[in-house]
Amino acid sequence: MERWLLFPLRIPGGWAVRHNGLDAEVDEHGQVLRVNDSEDLLWLVKLPPPDTQRYETAPESRWREIHLDAGWYRDRFRVVLLDPDWDHVRKSAETSDVQELIRIVEAWLVDPSGR
Repeated sequence: MERWLLFPLRIPGGWAVRHNGLDAEVDEHGQVLRVNDSEDLLWLVKLPPPDTQRYETAPESRWREIHLDAGWYRDRFRVVLLDPDWDHVRKSAETSDVQELIRIVEAWLVDPSGR
């Protein structure tokens, strides 16, 4: 019997999930049969720190609205880090391997600056 299950993601504190459709059809043994091929797989947004006023006094520490968007486009996954919107792409990556997509997403969530 096949069923659709979400891929587990390690999302650090400070990020909110706006949409998660990063799932796959699996068989009774847990083997992936088919991965969701939507352009709208994942949308995450960086939340402001709990003490936002403290950050507003130091310009170099200001909180910025950052979005992470992932989807399937033609023949590969694409993940994009937006700072703060589609007119300001901080970085982008493509892969045809869903496990590589998950590694990229998790790494970017831990360090959006890519340092």
